Amino acid sequence: SIAHDLRAPLRAMSGFSELLAQEIGADLYPQAKDYAERIQQSAARMDNLINDLLQYGRLNTIDLPVQEVDLEKVFAEVRHQLASEIERCQAQIVKKGTLPRVFGNRVVLQVALANLLSNAIKFVPPQTRPKIILRPEIRQDYLRIWIQDNGIGIAPENLGKIFGVFQRLHKQDTYPGTGIGLALVSKGLERIGGRVGVESEIGRGSRFWMELKQFERAPAPRQLP
Repeated sequence: SIAHDLRAPLRAMSGFSELLAQEIGADLYPQAKDYAERIQQSAARMDNLINDLLQYGRLNTIDLPVQEVDLEKVFAEVRHQLASEIERCQAQIVKKGTLPRVFGNRVVLQVALANLLSNAIKFVPPQTRPKIILRPEIRQDYLRIWIQDNGIGIAPENLGKIFGVFQRLHKQDTYPGTGIGLALVSKGLERIGGRVGVESEIGRGSRFWMELKQFERAPAPRQLP
């Protein structure tokens, strides 16, 4: 309901600024034309923020069934989803080893892996080809998936807050985004019994990880008496 109410004036802003540009765009002086374009860009960004907030809100209320998930299939789906982004940036993604089956939710894991890989592709220094290494690590009865990149890195004082809502560390025109992606990852994994973390240094890339219960060692469902 709140999202619908927010979108009504947002659509008006976007629509009227677009009509203004179409009908009298040729007569607008450059500064006025720039103002109209900024209104459209801001409206589009606000719409993205609302969409991301809706996704984040749903994670607290929707039912997320936990079952066997084949991470190899999830990884293949995510690569296909990010195909144009990977091609545009000429990103190199290397998977070391086979990703086993885990105890989780396929949609949550797809969203989490897509966000982590997309960030690894995006947050690199200018003129740098993204290089990402993805590998599994067995930790007792848990599986940890590492996503290592050659990006710009994260300062120590920011490591503890990047998984919060609207936590942006860079200007919008440098690295676009809404600042909700990692919050979605953290909340989604928390809902299915997993967790996420990061190790990083400025200028030396980052090593994000997500940890999940291995399916083979997942606890059996409790039998009703």
